[in-house]
Amino acid sequence: MTSPFGQAITRYSVVLFVTAILTMFAGCGGGEKKETVSSSGDKKTTASSGSGSKRSPTAKAETDERPTIGGIPLNVYFDNPLQEASDQRLVGQTSLPSTSPGPMSETVATTTPETAATTEPEAKPAVAAKSDGPEWSELITKDELESEVQSIRNDLNSRLTNFGAYKRATREIPVFSSTLAFLADIARRHKDEIKWKEKAHFIRALAAQMADLSSSKSSGEKKSYDVVNESFLKICEILDSNEPAELPEVEAEADFVDFVAIGFLMKRLERGEEWLKNNTGSEGGFTEKGTLAQREVSVFAAISQSFTSEGFGYAEYKDFVEWADGMRDAARTMSKAVSAKNYSEFDAARSKISQSCTQCHGVYRNG
Repeated sequence: MTSPFGQAITRYSVVLFVTAILTMFAGCGGGEKKETVSSSGDKKTTASSGSGSKRSPTAKAETDERPTIGGIPLNVYFDNPLQEASDQRLVGQTSLPSTSPGPMSETVATTTPETAATTEPEAKPAVAAKSDGPEWSELITKDELESEVQSIRNDLNSRLTNFGAYKRATREIPVFSSTLAFLADIARRHKDEIKWKEKAHFIRALAAQMADLSSSKSSGEKKSYDVVNESFLKICEILDSNEPAELPEVEAEADFVDFVAIGFLMKRLERGEEWLKNNTGSEGGFTEKGTLAQREVSVFAAISQSFTSEGFGYAEYKDFVEWADGMRDAARTMSKAVSAKNYSEFDAARSKISQSCTQCHGVYRNG
């Protein structure tokens, strides 16, 4: 068996032999000669391209500018004969055997690093939600939702006792009505049973109508008050499990943007933030009004969650989504802190909500 050194010597000898043969044949004139006529009419004899004959300097300049040795192009020779001689592969083998497991691909990709396609990591959704939307019961409980609806009912009742009271409250009524429309739709989506859940879409439509009229240019007119008050009375009948006459025709399913203006919901959060600051800014206030505070922060969490829905048109803005998510998460932390009677944690989360509101208002102030 030949040693590796012997194999290298043998291969090197073969390289030298082939080189010598090519050099010997380079001077032979076995190629076919052709006569060509130049543009001036002179005849010229040249060797055909298949010939190994030496070319004249003129012919070489016209047909082939590759450097040669004895008329033979340099690309015939090995760039590094010693390296080629030390190659231990069998003749005809183009690459070393693969050590990777499994069969090799039948085709080899020819893309370079510059042209190879890169796969971008898939972006995670900004808002964690189930396939059919967020689990609203984790943001606001059935009792908190019903209690907030009752509170809004009381606020609207005091502002609709007569035309004069209505006119003095036309800036407040759209906020209360929009929040009521929003909560009615949350009740429709809520997993827990709410006694007026099957008619929640009627409450939503009537409350949206109240918000539209009381914020319109004709809001101060008596006819607007009459329609707003009539809609409110129908809502009260539904909440009391009665059957009001002449309910509007409305689809059960709806997107938030179809029935509520985001600006009114933002005003609701602004008022809620002010209430928290004035009533739970101390440990004594936190202890005294913890139950009301817990309901307030649950409303905060639900409204903040809705802001990132596609319908409102802000979901594509990363900073807005981050602020909305921050408010939602801070509100949930505050709710847990009330249950744990942990004022320091509650107050720290309340500060985060205030910061998010301030930052958001600086860019997306609405209404």
